[in-house]
Amino acid sequence: MLNHGLENREYIKLPEGVDIAITPAGVVARSYAYIIDFIIRSLVLLAVGTVLAFFGDAGQGLILIAYFLISWGYNILFEMENGQTPGKKRLKISVVQDNGLPASFSQIVVRNLLRPADMLPIGYFLGLVVMLFNNRFKRIGDWAAGTMVIYDDELAMRPELSQGEVHIPTISLTTEEQLAVLAFAERHDELSDARRRELAAILATPFSAAEHEIEAQLVSYARHFAGQVQHDNDYPQQEGKQ
Repeated sequence: MLNHGLENREYIKLPEGVDIAITPAGVVARSYAYIIDFIIRSLVLLAVGTVLAFFGDAGQGLILIAYFLISWGYNILFEMENGQTPGKKRLKISVVQDNGLPASFSQIVVRNLLRPADMLPIGYFLGLVVMLFNNRFKRIGDWAAGTMVIYDDELAMRPELSQGEVHIPTISLTTEEQLAVLAFAERHDELSDARRRELAAILATPFSAAEHEIEAQLVSYARHFAGQVQHDNDYPQQEGKQ
């Protein structure tokens, strides 16, 4: 795939034939979300415990019940609505099925009931190890439930590409590869010179182009994919190939 190494997005084809792009959330984002949720749960438990402490022995029993319900029900309650706890919402990540569709209630329950397995032997150690050894950063609970955590990218119109030379690629590209070229062109002016050269070099071999020419070629191809009108002239080095 031409976008390998450019980004960690994955492109999934839905049953309706529509391609969607998802970006798996990594360890850092999920750790921050967990810390936020942990703080919220702790504050709620502290408030509930303070109130129930005035009820003596009965209150102690109610505190244990509240601890159980909040510890196990917090994630399930929030994730069953839209796949997001307050922490995940703050980090703009959410739980979905492996195919990118919203996770079902049963999947949400399974992934959360298996949290103790991820916490072995202490502090989510096993869960972190499992996450680091797969490109979707799935913990044990995600593998069992068929879920993953992705960035909740807001739908937005693609940036308009500047006007210029428009050329048709001399090789056939899949939808995924076309999106990778578009993404490069859209971010072209935001990247440093070194980063542009690095990313363009990844695509130089598939296009059989010299590294000093590939940047301009990719932008011209992106204009074609974006629907701009093609010019009659083409790169001289492309003539005669095919």
